[in-house]
Order: sequence, then structure tokens, then C-alpha cells
Amino acid sequence: MKGSSRDPYLLVEDEIRASLKRIEEEVYDDKLEGLIRSNTVTGALKKMQQSLESAEMQVNELSKAVEASVAAPERFNLTEKEVKTRKNQIEDFKATTARYHERITDLFEAARLSKRASEASAPPQRGIVSSYMNDETDRTFESQQMLMRRQDEDLDDLSVAARRVGEMGLQIGGEIELQTTVIGELEEEVDTTKARLTTARNMINKLGRKMGKWQSVVMAGLAVLLLILMMIAFS
Repeated sequence: MKGSSRDPYLLVEDEIRASLKRIEEEVYDDKLEGLIRSNTVTGALKKMQQSLESAEMQVNELSKAVEASVAAPERFNLTEKEVKTRKNQIEDFKATTARYHERITDLFEAARLSKRASEASAPPQRGIVSSYMNDETDRTFESQQMLMRRQDEDLDDLSVAARRVGEMGLQIGGEIELQTTVIGELEEEVDTTKARLTTARNMINKLGRKMGKWQSVVMAGLAVLLLILMMIAFS
């Protein structure tokens, strides 16, 4: 295209390409490893991030201009091929900025992990407040341990008491069973004695009915005989 060297699009494109080239050199610089280990890389990474965000703003503005040229290519004196080429270039810029964003994010994460490792390997510095807090924590822990031991002892006492109650229950159950057996035997003996008395009474009644009128005479004779035996016994 005639006069393309003075095309504003090409000027902005060259500026974006130069910015991305500079950012690429910074994010892949070998010196970053030393800065990460010394925990002094955060400032440099923030500057890279700001530069990348500025380049992204330029890419977005350039993308809007290309979209406008797509709507009216004859106004901007562009062919369809030139419009397509510019759109492809913008997509390439966007992919490049996304890749650099991931790189910077990884560098931030590496710096964070390096700082954590340095803090973990450094000897602890205990001030007055931290010392007091640690001592208070120790006292609280000891109190909790003592309380737990007391609770364990109380549980042991309860277990012993429960075991004793269980043993007493077994003994009471055995005694009740024994008493039940004895009562059953007594009931059987009472029933047997009752049956015998009933039989004897029936026999006496039968004998009385058979003797009839001689009953009084027999009774008198038995009384006299008993009196004689008593006199002999006491003479």
C-alpha cells in the first residue's frame, strides 16, 4: 500500500513489538534467579507487570482500530488481505502478552516460595510479646492436659463403681433365685402336708361315723386308760 510507512497502525505495531521484545528480555533474564534467591525481585517483577499492562492497552486500542477498518475497509484504503494480516498480528500480540503474564506469575510464585524457605531456615526471633504468648500457650496446654488427666481419673472411678454395682446386681439376682427355689420347695411341702391332713381328717370322720353311739364309751375308756398310765408313771 502506498505511503504505508506513515500509516499510524504500523507505527503503533512497531512500538508494541519493541515493548514486547524488551519485556521478553526482562522476564527471561538469567539475573532473575539471583534476585529471587536474595528476595529482592518483587520490585522488578512489578515493573515488568506494569510494562506488560501498558503493552496490552496498546494492543486493545489497535484491535479496536482494526475492527473499525473491517466495517469500512474502503474508508481506510485497506484490502481484505491487509485487514486479515493485521487481525492475525493482533491475535499474535495477545497470545504473547498472555504467555508473559504466565511467566511473571510463575516468577512471583518462585519469589514467594524462596522467601518462605528463607524464613523457615532463619533462627526464630522471640520478642517480649511473642515470648509471653508462647508461655501463655504453654500454660494453657498444661492446664488442658491436667484437666484431661482428672477427667480420665473420674472415668476410671465411674468404671469401678459401675463394675461394683454390676457385681452386686449379680449377687442379688442369685439370692433372689435361691429364695425363689426355697419358697417353691416350701410350697410343695405345705401342699403335701395339707393333703395328708385332709386324708387323716377324712379317715377320722369315717371312723367316727362307723363307731356311732359307741364313740362316747370308747372315749371314756381311753380317758380312763390314760389316767391309769399317768398314775403309774408318777408313782
